[in-house]
Amino acid sequence: MINWKNSKIMFWTIWFLAVALLIFILQQIDFILNPILAILTSLFMPLLIAGFLFYLLNPIVKGLEKIRVKRIFGVALVMIFLVGLVVLTVFLGLPILFEQTSSLIAGIPDFINELDFYFRKLGDEPWMDQVDFNEILLNIETWLRDLSSGFLGGMMTSVGSFLQSLTDFFFTFITVPVILFYMLYDGHRFPGYLEKISPEPYKKNTKELALKINETIASYISGKGMASLLVGILLFVMYSIAQFPFALLLSVFAAITNFIPYVGPFIGAAPAIVVGLIDSPGKAVLAAIFVLIVQQLDGNLFTPFLVGKSLSVHPLTVILILLASANIAGLLGMLIGVPVFAIIKTVVLYILKINKEKKITLTNKQIR
Repeated sequence: MINWKNSKIMFWTIWFLAVALLIFILQQIDFILNPILAILTSLFMPLLIAGFLFYLLNPIVKGLEKIRVKRIFGVALVMIFLVGLVVLTVFLGLPILFEQTSSLIAGIPDFINELDFYFRKLGDEPWMDQVDFNEILLNIETWLRDLSSGFLGGMMTSVGSFLQSLTDFFFTFITVPVILFYMLYDGHRFPGYLEKISPEPYKKNTKELALKINETIASYISGKGMASLLVGILLFVMYSIAQFPFALLLSVFAAITNFIPYVGPFIGAAPAIVVGLIDSPGKAVLAAIFVLIVQQLDGNLFTPFLVGKSLSVHPLTVILILLASANIAGLLGMLIGVPVFAIIKTVVLYILKINKEKKITLTNKQIR
């Protein structure tokens, strides 16, 4: 006879039914959920940006504390540095990026002409008689024109959407520094706060888990951020020496996509190779060589040294995570998918570890 009180099947069946019932109830009260979701959505991006900057800048604050600079003064110095960097970027970097982006979009017809030349030259080969290059070129031209018009049209769809985007930008621009300041000043106390509000039996475990999660995020973002910065700087120097057009835009894009494990370098390399191809096939090959050199340095030196084994996720698992996260949230999903998985993995492994320790302790007590 089955003892339903101790049955795992009964336990998980009840939990499954309870979750299903909860989802059903929540679907019926969407008039309450919609405003809550709207608030959470508006806060998501400022919190995400502030959290990213916190883990990027917190090591600097800790370093200042080690040389006996009070935390409040260290935070103030870091914030002044950040504001100065943002002002410098806005007045010097953004105009160049906008100019290079506009030039890149304007150069799409030249790129199409170059492709036409290469395809027609390749079409002279006897073994390529069966390939309809005119159809291929027409499809590429249509795709590129749709991409550029969609990009420009998306920014200027209507006055209302433009004003909404402008409002969101200023809201983020104002709230991020405030959130970041309090994160830098009080962030190190967060595990202690969690310990205080946790139930008595779980106080120690809650603090330990918070510290482990913090360590995982910090080692990944600060390490990967520094590695991506080095990748961007090296590529910018190489592109500038080789007199590549759009050197700053290409290197910034490569630095951002470098946050995506495994496939990020290929995504970052594609625009550089395409831009190089517009000039000459030799420059496209040169761009590929530059990216290959820098990515070898990153894969064998920068990332292993700066990030270490904070993720410890199998490459196949990473690819599956990237595919799923890209389908859910596009480029943003690819950027945060692996760190989110690493956090979930840290939580699950910690819970399993605690349960194992409890079983061992219980077994030892029973033996005694």
